[in-house]
Amino acid sequence: MTVGILGGGQLGLMLAESLRKLDTPVRVLEPDPEAPCAQRLAGVVQRALDDARGLEAFFTGLERVTYDSENIPSAPLAPWAAVLAPSLEVLKTSQHRALEKTFLARHGFRPVQFAVVAPEDSLHEAVRRFGAPCIVKSSLGGYDGKGQHRLKTVDAVSSLPERGHPWVLEEVLTLEGEVSCIVARDGRGADFTFPVFENVHVDHVLDVTVLPARLDPSFQDEARSTALAIARALDVVGLLTVEFFIGSGRDGVRHLFVNELAPRVHNSGHVTRQACTVSQFDALARILSGVPLTTPELHPGGWCMGNLLGDVWLAQGRSGGPLDLTAWREFPEVVDVYLYGKREARAKRKMGHFVVHAPTPDEAVAKARAFRTALQRSPAR
Repeated sequence: MTVGILGGGQLGLMLAESLRKLDTPVRVLEPDPEAPCAQRLAGVVQRALDDARGLEAFFTGLERVTYDSENIPSAPLAPWAAVLAPSLEVLKTSQHRALEKTFLARHGFRPVQFAVVAPEDSLHEAVRRFGAPCIVKSSLGGYDGKGQHRLKTVDAVSSLPERGHPWVLEEVLTLEGEVSCIVARDGRGADFTFPVFENVHVDHVLDVTVLPARLDPSFQDEARSTALAIARALDVVGLLTVEFFIGSGRDGVRHLFVNELAPRVHNSGHVTRQACTVSQFDALARILSGVPLTTPELHPGGWCMGNLLGDVWLAQGRSGGPLDLTAWREFPEVVDVYLYGKREARAKRKMGHFVVHAPTPDEAVAKARAFRTALQRSPAR
């Protein structure tokens, strides 16, 4: 069996590594010759993700195909829907905010209060009825804070760009925290959740992930049961990451709200490569290869994954390429540094990550922040 991956970013690369541990051949479709998979794997098919001839050649002989991002064109994949895992319907739902929110509300999974505004309707009038302040999100193409705008007043609608697809209006929460939960399902009735990940964002980009989550156990239980119920309702085969907000909305009551769905391996799950007996990548590789699943266990101690953005390279006076890791010798708690091989460093661009192991979660977070600060000291200084 050969497994296909649509998209060759760092998520696809780490998944390919897990598939190869099982001696499962991998074929990757990725248009960017500078992408991590194109840099490190042989035989990457460099064609556009919506190129009909390229897709036909790519899918030939593949029994299972997954994807490393939900922001890929779904319509061209219809002829090969039978081999996609998760399914084409899951992809369509998760990549379209209006469909996603409507699905969650219809099944009682408590998204934030929202309203969908059709392209032909007046956004100004919709915001007036919904109430400001509010968050206005594009229904397509948004991630890491892209495609969303916070409106303090109704008149601020005039500053928004033109659109050809629905907007989604969301209430503004009094936010206490964010968590995620990854579900694995193999299609034969076996499923489980990974431990709940505590996520801290800076400027809408994931900064650190903490395990065990420093969160009330009742909320963790609710997150796991909700994530599993969503995956079952969608009949996911593969992985589904469910992102949650913790906070209070207009009713003033503290809740766990479902924010977004990602039917793939997830940035917050990188820490599972060291912190759990089975990583998110190994779990998906088993599902795609037909290998039985085993429920992951969390290793003792506190764990923290820290993202390495292009800002770290720029702070070192580097535009890309290798990162100076001299500071690592001062931090034995850092058990792994994984660089993605991206050649161009830009502010907020994900260029790598690292994992810290310490006696407690608080200590792990402190060491992670100290390590990244040490890296940002330019060697020339």
